[in-house]
Amino acid sequence: MAISGMMLTGFLVSMLAIFTTPENFVDVAQMEISDLGAVRFLFAILLLLLIPWYRKIPLVLMIAGGFYAVIIQGDPFVLAVGLTVWMVRAEHRWHWIVAGVGLLGIVINIGWHILALLRMPDGLAVQAFIVAVLTVGFLAVAVVLATSILTRQRRRIEQADATVEAAEHDRDNISTQMTRQTEREHLAREVHDTLAQRLTALSLQTGQMQKQLAQYPDAELSTALQATKQYSDQALRDLRNLVSTLREHGEEETAVPSVAPDGFQDLKRLFDDASDQGLVLYPLIVLNGYDTAPDELQRAVVRITQEALTNVMRHSPDQTVQLRFEGQPGEGLLMEFMNRRETQAQFDAGSGTGVLGITERAELLGGNADTEFLPEHFRLSVRLPWLQEPTAQ
Repeated sequence: MAISGMMLTGFLVSMLAIFTTPENFVDVAQMEISDLGAVRFLFAILLLLLIPWYRKIPLVLMIAGGFYAVIIQGDPFVLAVGLTVWMVRAEHRWHWIVAGVGLLGIVINIGWHILALLRMPDGLAVQAFIVAVLTVGFLAVAVVLATSILTRQRRRIEQADATVEAAEHDRDNISTQMTRQTEREHLAREVHDTLAQRLTALSLQTGQMQKQLAQYPDAELSTALQATKQYSDQALRDLRNLVSTLREHGEEETAVPSVAPDGFQDLKRLFDDASDQGLVLYPLIVLNGYDTAPDELQRAVVRITQEALTNVMRHSPDQTVQLRFEGQPGEGLLMEFMNRRETQAQFDAGSGTGVLGITERAELLGGNADTEFLPEHFRLSVRLPWLQEPTAQ
């Protein structure tokens, strides 16, 4: 609709330009058009066909319209359209020089038409035509300047609004991050001042008991105390790593724990610890290239396995679990844990925080966790993505 309106306006302006130039007619009184007038009319129509592309090729419209307005002495409508778009987009000095030349071309065209009107016979309404030419000409200059200035101002306002919105968004993000960091530091202090202190006391107390036991040897009790001290020491190390991570790394999940993973050795240690605590394991491990798997994946496997085995020890009546780990790069990794469960109606499924933590950790890597309550068993299945490492070219 806008293009059609512009082309219609351009046609009317072209007609006015042709009627106000005596050279366009053989006999002005009879309004018989001359060959020059026909050429100018045809050139004006061809220029109007460029209007649909005025946003893409404004410089072409300026050059063609300027040639028609100044050299052929037609109308400056197409020049004005191209000049408006050019001034809206002008950024460099030479852009404004070209725009100034375009405005000068419109003024020269107005002068050409006034000189032509002054050559018309005295009997015609020359004064009315001169007023019309001056009105249309300077109105064209005013429209070009007003449209370009208003459009540039509107774009600057939009850019300023976008900048303000982006700054507010960044401010909100920074505020959120600072709030979270403050919460992490508070949590780290609370953990360090409470749980870490209790674990330290437990480790010291266990060590003191070992020293006292040395005076009255008891092999089984000594072994149990040694295992208890190992577990408390390991828990204390893990807790200190967690506190350090909360304070220094924030939301960088890959930094927890700070100790680098050790592939199959980590799984073996987990299985050995579970066996020492009385859990019977039937593992089926088919993992191709697990020792070189990404650290994030190995850490997730260790933590998920640790939590799953803890859940088995809490809820399985016979303390037995079947494990199946399968996977390789490019195909993902499947972890499956299945253990017997209580079948009575009053079965206590626990708080659910263990499975929730497993699910959240799997989703952080783009995986998922599913639980199934079979007639006599409980099955936990975890699927994690395992991307294929790019090969060196």
